[in-house]
Amino acid sequence: MSHGPTMIRRATAPLLALLLGSVGVSASAQVDERALKAAYLFNFIQFTQWPVPPDEPFRLCVLGTTPLDEQLAKLEGKPVLSGLHISVRHVAPRDSFAGCHALYVDDSQRSQVDEVLSRLAGAPVLTITDSDGLADKGVMIEIHKREARLGFEVNLKVARRANLNFSARMLKLASYVAGAF
Repeated sequence: MSHGPTMIRRATAPLLALLLGSVGVSASAQVDERALKAAYLFNFIQFTQWPVPPDEPFRLCVLGTTPLDEQLAKLEGKPVLSGLHISVRHVAPRDSFAGCHALYVDDSQRSQVDEVLSRLAGAPVLTITDSDGLADKGVMIEIHKREARLGFEVNLKVARRANLNFSARMLKLASYVAGAF
């Protein structure tokens, strides 16, 4: 993300205990990066507020196939947002996103991002990626790896256009927040 005047620099806080505890991953010296990314996704959902509460099940859509598929499958049926259960659904770039509450876009699908985001056009769908630079293109949350540590950036301006709100607790943990003012 560019770090212009609408960016707020945030200290990167350790998320490991919060993230791992939420999805039942045991803390060890060698935590799988894919498990951490899945834990981030789970927690982003927990710390997001939709304009109208999502219906059961909470649908986490995944664009294409990803290296996280095995870890994302472990989220299936987990309770989120006051008892809703996660349902993981894989979608193709030209599929309907109706019913998706969140959409994960892997780096392998970055060429599809412009089309996907234009089709979502302000719909209250939380968009998350692990592909560098896609928060600048309009993805709401971008997971990144810096100096062997995972962190994330938030494009608050895009989230607000979709009428999604993030908890202050989550925003404090972000490396950067764009559009905070």
